[in-house]
This record gives sequence, structure tokens and C-alpha cells, in this order.
Amino acid sequence: MKYSIIPAAALVMLSGCASVMTSDMQTIQVTTNTGKVVEVTADGSQSNTPGTVQVLRDGQDKVIKTTAAGCASETPVQKSVTPSFFGNILIGGVFGSTTDSSTGKMWDYEENVEIQCDN
Repeated sequence: MKYSIIPAAALVMLSGCASVMTSDMQTIQVTTNTGKVVEVTADGSQSNTPGTVQVLRDGQDKVIKTTAAGCASETPVQKSVTPSFFGNILIGGVFGSTTDSSTGKMWDYEENVEIQCDN
């Protein structure tokens, strides 16, 4: 009996809703396909490439923007459902998954984004 309690307790402690297990912000590495240094912005975060921008994990579509000549002015950031969201559906049910959905923390954004520039 006590040997079955330990794995069950570990499962409960290691699982959790994405709202608790996931940070409010996510860092995205931004580069250009040519190695060109350009200034980029996303969600009010500004950086030069290669570099990083931070975006709010809120479920909204994200776009990396630049005004550099010869480069795409907007590059969309792909998003996907975070794996902890699925664990929460199994353990937390509708209530937990609804919380994750409403906070936007059920989403992970692409970790690496490449801005397309002319050679």
C-alpha cells in the first residue's frame, strides 16, 4: 500500500496547471537569415539581432517587427499548446484547463524566430 502512495504523491506534486507551472513571460531568440544586425521589437520589448525579446504569455498572436531596409517588416511567431496544459486536463479537469485557457498560459511561443532579409 505505501509503495503505491509514493508514486501517486509524486505525480500530484509534479503535475500542475500551466498557470502555476508557466512563467508570465517567454524569451524568444531572434536572428536574421543573413546575419545582418537589425533592431527588432515584440510586445514592447526591443533588441538587436542576434538577440532576445520577451513577450507576455497571454495567448495573443505575436509578431516580431523591424524597420530595417531589405528585411521583412513583420514576422509572425508560431504558438502551440504547452504540454502542462494536457496534464492539467487529466488532473484538474475542466476547472483547471479553463483557468489556463483564460490566462493564456496554455500557450508556448516559438523559441527561435528568423527574420528574412535580402542578401
